[in-house]
Amino acid sequence: MIFRISVASIFLLVVFSCGTQAPGGSFFKDGVSFTYPPGWSIIDQKDLEGTGFYLTIKKSGYKKSGLFILTRIDGVLDPHEYVKLLQEKYGDQKLVTGENFQPIRNDAFNEIPCVLSKFKFKILGFAQHTGEVYGFVKEGKTYSILKQEAVDDIQENEKGFELIEATFKVE
Repeated sequence: MIFRISVASIFLLVVFSCGTQAPGGSFFKDGVSFTYPPGWSIIDQKDLEGTGFYLTIKKSGYKKSGLFILTRIDGVLDPHEYVKLLQEKYGDQKLVTGENFQPIRNDAFNEIPCVLSKFKFKILGFAQHTGEVYGFVKEGKTYSILKQEAVDDIQENEKGFELIEATFKVE
């Protein structure tokens, strides 16, 4: 259920959200912190019934596609299996077609060891998107980070994603 909520919110937000220029800001909750740039805003944040939380940050404005989703689940899940599960749930979305995930490999997110799978897909059959899904365990909690964007917006979103990653910490 938690996974479906997280993944379903991605697509609704990408397709239907628009807004004015956001001021940016900082996020801190339960030892997780990072900064997000002007033009990006928190659009969804939920407690997962006492078992963790998720947070969605999106680049503001009509036809803006930068999206960052952080999920923290209390307890230890195998990061490889967790990313595989997220991949499976991603393909369950009715707006998504042609999803293509690269094999899961070891990587790092701001020097935090993790596993990563890059992917491509289309929304509504024509809007080509790309993304990355990370999974890692730290201090007895399992985390996933999802970044996605339209291929046409990669250069425009680059600095925003770099700021989020460069300031991301789990204490």
